[in-house]
Amino acid sequence: MKNNHNLPAPVISKASLSSVNVSMLYSFMIKRIAKGYSTAELSFLMGYTNDYMKQKEELISIGFTFEDMHCFRHAVEEKSLAGLISNFENLKTMGEYQLIKTWGQRKTDLKMSKLEKDGTEQQIFHLIEHHTNEELLPIKENKIKAEVAALLNVLFEGSMFYTPQSPLQIYQTCRNSLTDTIAPRHLQAALQTLARKKDFPKLKRIKSKDYGCMYEKVFE
Repeated sequence: MKNNHNLPAPVISKASLSSVNVSMLYSFMIKRIAKGYSTAELSFLMGYTNDYMKQKEELISIGFTFEDMHCFRHAVEEKSLAGLISNFENLKTMGEYQLIKTWGQRKTDLKMSKLEKDGTEQQIFHLIEHHTNEELLPIKENKIKAEVAALLNVLFEGSMFYTPQSPLQIYQTCRNSLTDTIAPRHLQAALQTLARKKDFPKLKRIKSKDYGCMYEKVFE
């Protein structure tokens, strides 16, 4: 486990946001944390680049498109988009907000505040993300990675990838087939290795409007 000297410095982000932006960000963050996914793991399941959710949560990239919402809903296995927007404020106006991310040895604190014009701060939400994924011993982690890679090779040799598969669909298949508890990062590592295969048939990553990206088997 990391000691205090090795912990990252707090990240303080500020941006102009609407109440809808804040509400959606809160919903995305709380559902991600409830699933136990890192920002990179959720981004992977959405079919996006690894830094997608990190940029959202650090207020580098603002707002979510309908396509983003659909990919997010699919990634966290929600049946509908209902409940993705929690209204903190009745007024649909812009405001200045600050999000502070502070790392501890076993948890990360995420605090969002509204910066009022008189210089005061109004806390909007405070989330705590426990570091459950970091509890795995390296030997256990490597064992799970090897099991996922072996299963993925079997699936690739079979008929599964004859039709395009989303990252979540592949993750669900692996999750249901293995006795160990796997995380999206284990699957992503195995997919990246398989996608680097030079000869045919090979695994190809393709863009998808509905799922961010999908993987299919190609023969030439």
